[in-house]
Amino acid sequence: MKKIIFSLMLLIFGSHCSTWAAGSYTEIQQLVIDSTVLGEKRNLVVYLPAGYQNNKDRFPVLYITDGDIQGPHTAGTLDYLAKFDQTPQMIVVGIVNPPQTRVRDLTVTSADKQNTQQLDNADRFLAFIEQEVIPLVKQQYRTLDYQALSGTSHGGQFAINALVKRPGLFNGVIAISPSLYWDKLQVLGLAEAAMKSQQLQGRLYISIANEESIMTEPFRQFVELTQRYTSEKLAVASQTFSNETHNTTVLQGQYYGLKHLFSGWAIPESPQTLADLQTIFENRSKLLNTPMAIPEDTAAGYGQWLQYLNRQDDALALLKWNRKTYPQSLNAHVALIRAYLHFKLADDAKAALENALKSINDLSTEQKAQLEGLFT
Repeated sequence: MKKIIFSLMLLIFGSHCSTWAAGSYTEIQQLVIDSTVLGEKRNLVVYLPAGYQNNKDRFPVLYITDGDIQGPHTAGTLDYLAKFDQTPQMIVVGIVNPPQTRVRDLTVTSADKQNTQQLDNADRFLAFIEQEVIPLVKQQYRTLDYQALSGTSHGGQFAINALVKRPGLFNGVIAISPSLYWDKLQVLGLAEAAMKSQQLQGRLYISIANEESIMTEPFRQFVELTQRYTSEKLAVASQTFSNETHNTTVLQGQYYGLKHLFSGWAIPESPQTLADLQTIFENRSKLLNTPMAIPEDTAAGYGQWLQYLNRQDDALALLKWNRKTYPQSLNAHVALIRAYLHFKLADDAKAALENALKSINDLSTEQKAQLEGLFT
């Protein structure tokens, strides 16, 4: 039984995992921005998803701070999750924060030093991302409107500040071990005000490791704020990694953070009906704000799983939808004919054969023989 189920899972996911074929790897590009906002040149490291150059698809974008350090493992995590359809493929834009400017870039300006006439520190860096980085990425690459932000330590502080200062700019935010102690807990005060007024929106993931109380206590207070000021517009998940340190927690934080940003994305590893799959892909479409249809191979795979379980009505409904949606797919026609034959519906199988012969354009002699051979 286990071998049969495993074979069915390979059938369902096999074509998706074909992206593992040679040559289908993440591509890395480097860009330089001569920033007007910052008054200096800044570096970006862009990780394009596997197969980007071989299709015309558009992709959501994940922006990360400390991109030269956090970029490689984040792109790898995303590549792995996407191959198993746990998240979509994404373009990862690593924004480099060199040591000499990192604190300036990522931390909020002390309240008593803020210049009301000019943005400083994290607010200026956020303006740089919004006004220069994001437009450049949209111009250079095929992007969807969905964009997320991730940061660790001071980058985590920056990410929460961005969530507070520019609600809606990012659909999802990941803040790993954020330095919320900074400037007498200023970000906590800003966040509480924003939560009270129900300004925040999207999905937020925040985590902490086994760290000193200067880190863990503000984290605890922030989590309490999210629980006190709940909002239907903001989905929050928090997590503590007691076996990790401040320097090692980012690997797990990125993984679980991405899983939270795309919770509900994965198809359960159990038989799915047409209605089940339609609900999942409707939710995906809503999340990414772009139409997403059930792929032909996914529908065929789950249809055949249902067929194996002798769930006749469910199997035929899914496979008939698949043929109607992908009328030029030989595989969609073959799967439906096989299902009819499996359920001993000979007349329906013959009608499906006639439909295939009439519907598929430029049907080759070999393909015609394959269809007719199903009845021998």
